[in-house]
Order: sequence, then structure tokens, then C-alpha cells
Amino acid sequence: RQMHASWSNVPRVTNFDDADITDLERLRQSSKEDYAAQGLKLTTMPFLIKAVATALRHHPTINATVDEENEQVIYKDYVNVGIAVDTDRGLVVPVMQNADRMGIPEITRALAEMASKVRSGNFGLGDLRGGTFTISNLGAIGGQYSTPIVNIPEVAILLAGRSRKL
Repeated sequence: RQMHASWSNVPRVTNFDDADITDLERLRQSSKEDYAAQGLKLTTMPFLIKAVATALRHHPTINATVDEENEQVIYKDYVNVGIAVDTDRGLVVPVMQNADRMGIPEITRALAEMASKVRSGNFGLGDLRGGTFTISNLGAIGGQYSTPIVNIPEVAILLAGRSRKL
């Protein structure tokens, strides 16, 4: 229902960019064993979440929601990042509260917990509420570019493609 409402009501503007993450990948690879010792898989997603959360703190026009009933944009004083998680029943978007205040270890742990809860079906509506921005990831699917659907009432979404060596 939410996706249909978004498709019907939200104008779509898509921008495609490539980013060189060579240095980030080197850092991630050098840290993987430390995280694995804690039972965590360190992917690029925690770094992306941290970068997005920091950017949202500095760009409040994107960290906002639309209140259609009152015809206003609400700028948020907090940064709650929704992360699209692929499940057997489709995409579910749990929300990471105050992501801008978290470090990479906290984000990595929270992301693993969120994904586990959602994939096991052990989540409630409270886990899905309060998002100010959503990140979706094509990495598991294998694509590089696509046009995501904004998770209304949010005003924007980021879709990350699979990283690759050039």
C-alpha cells in the first residue's frame, strides 16, 4: 500500500553516481577479523549508514517528512535511518534510531540485529516507525543502478548498487 501511494503521488527524480571506495574497502578488509571475533560481519553498509546519517544531520531539507494532511514539510531534529531488508515476504524497512549518534561498531551490531529480527518475522510496528530517510541496497541482487521508490512520508531515498573493481 505504501509503495503504491508513493508511486502514485511522489515525483521521481533519479541521479546515478559512482564513488571510488578503494580506501574504504581497504579499511573494511583490515577490520573484518576484529568484527568477526565479536560475531559480526563487517560489510560496507555500516559505513554507508554512518555517512548518510552524518550528511542528513548537516542537510535538514533531506532529513524531513511530508505531512500531506496539514500540507507541510516537517524537518526532523533526529536522524532515524530506515534500512530496506529483503525477506521472503518482500522488502521490510526497519528503522535505526539516532543513527547519526552511533559509531561503526554500534551500527554494525544494530544492523545485524535488525536484519535478524525482520527475517525471522520477530518485529513489530514500532520497529518500522519514525524513519526520516531510507537506504536500500542492490548489492545482494547484483545490480548497479535502479530507481528506488521513496518510502513516504519521507522525502528521499538512497539506493546503493553493488561495489565492483574497475
